[in-house]
Amino acid sequence: MVIVVALVAAFAIAFWAYPQLPARVPTHWNAAGEVDGYSGRAFGAFGLPVIMLGLTVLLLGLPLIDPLRKNIESFIAEYYVFVAVFELFFLMLYVQTILWALGTEISMNAVISAGCGILFLAVGWMIGRAKRNFFIGIRTPWTLMSDEVWDRTHKLGSKLFYAAGVCALLGVFAPEYAMWLIMVPTIAAALITYAYSYFIYQQIAPKNGTSGPPPAQG
Repeated sequence: MVIVVALVAAFAIAFWAYPQLPARVPTHWNAAGEVDGYSGRAFGAFGLPVIMLGLTVLLLGLPLIDPLRKNIESFIAEYYVFVAVFELFFLMLYVQTILWALGTEISMNAVISAGCGILFLAVGWMIGRAKRNFFIGIRTPWTLMSDEVWDRTHKLGSKLFYAAGVCALLGVFAPEYAMWLIMVPTIAAALITYAYSYFIYQQIAPKNGTSGPPPAQG
């Protein structure tokens, strides 16, 4: 329901705002929060709503084609919450863009910090419950080989994304450091979980009596 409301709201805003927008609409901001890219009125009004619609179709369709879709069914409610938060994140960015174009300049860095913080918290919550699959979660060669590697990696990854979410939210109060507070914890979480999944795999490989990949389960 939230997903549909977000999409309807985005397109409603687009049709309302289009006649009022200037010929050039700001659509990109640099790390300092300054506008450094513009698009035409049509793309400025309808670009993000169309992207939101495409991403919704993609995200809702992925579980249907995953060979391990039965595993996804075990956390599908959490996944739908993540998709809803993802759509609301884009809606926040879109509203900020439209308001800026109409003369109300709200800090993009503050908006992105708030949006990314909430999104990362949703990611942490979801992956803490995710079961092994090919599309959703921390997919390394080693997590995809073993339920044990997957579960232990995602337990750590969940905590790291919670921490990344808190760091990103701090950017609301320090927008000049927003990009650092978003990017550094996110990259660190990705690198740590990637390395950790390999470390766990190396631990359990002898237990499986082989130096090759452990047998897939589930």
